[in-house]
Amino acid sequence: MIVTQKPTHYPRVRHLDGSVALRYPRAPMGQLGAEARAAVALLTVLDGTRDAPTGTLAGALAFFPLVGLGEGLLAAAIGAATARAAPALAGPIAVAVLAVVAGGAPSRALAHAVAAAGRPRFAGAAVAVLALAVKLVAVARLPAAARTAAVVLAPMLGAWAMVVQCYGGPPGEGPDPAARLVGRARFREFGAASLGAFAVTLAIGDAVGLLVLVCAALVTLGIRVTAHGGRGGLAGLHLGATRELVETVVMAVLGVLAQLKT
Repeated sequence: MIVTQKPTHYPRVRHLDGSVALRYPRAPMGQLGAEARAAVALLTVLDGTRDAPTGTLAGALAFFPLVGLGEGLLAAAIGAATARAAPALAGPIAVAVLAVVAGGAPSRALAHAVAAAGRPRFAGAAVAVLALAVKLVAVARLPAAARTAAVVLAPMLGAWAMVVQCYGGPPGEGPDPAARLVGRARFREFGAASLGAFAVTLAIGDAVGLLVLVCAALVTLGIRVTAHGGRGGLAGLHLGATRELVETVVMAVLGVLAQLKT
């Protein structure tokens, strides 16, 4: 007797905007570790996500702000250690650590997103370099305490913004793990990521943290609207571009506020 297994069909859920997304089974406790490891691999130079099931990649979105927070704490610690010997280099070194840990992927995604919007290729590279320059100038002008807050909050909110971009809209496809995240976030991932990111931001920044959250949300929404106004809609490269621009805006806002207080 030949037994055939029926293909797995995930139920679908319709969002308020009319889009339809897949709903995956609830992850068992044992799978949370796999989702956390996938989040680390998706946001850092570590690899190992290409063969991960789509459900695991979607669940990993809940851990994005936590991974971003870890990246920021690492960069802040290295920056603080650098400040003891060369205070002027503390901020740039911290920014460099963030870029190295991410493997430069956000900057490349930003350049590709600009090029995909119909701009010349050199324009994409110029925007990516400009974003890096803004980060370097912003953190260089910050006092030690504010610099630590900026370096910690920027990667965390950049990772949170990626989760927001993955919530709603048609599910993405393709071999690229980032493309497979688009449209896959459920309320579980969106809620957990937002709750953690908001709590940390407000705890560190208080009223300033609220302003930073508003700016990060506006940048995220602007990219989403622009992407959906184009021909291809939101794609995997827009996730990295969102991460890079949100990080840049967070550092720039904190840098400007620090200058206004002096």
